[in-house]
Amino acid sequence: MLTVPISKWDDLTDKVEVFQTLREVYGDKIEKLNLLVDLMVEKKIKGFAISKTAFFIFVLMASRYRV
Repeated sequence: MLTVPISKWDDLTDKVEVFQTLREVYGDKIEKLNLLVDLMVEKKIKGFAISKTAFFIFVLMASRYRV
């Protein structure tokens, strides 16, 4: 599962009110999006309760954990 940087707000969310708010706050500067905001609004992976970004962060952190 490769992840591609988003190029438009439509890639991030399908929710109209979220889309409008993001556009109001960030304009067209998608690269300025805060990670925490991204984690809250990003589309979830089908069958999972988390997004791709959250999944990759989890995998990276879990792979660094040593007992």
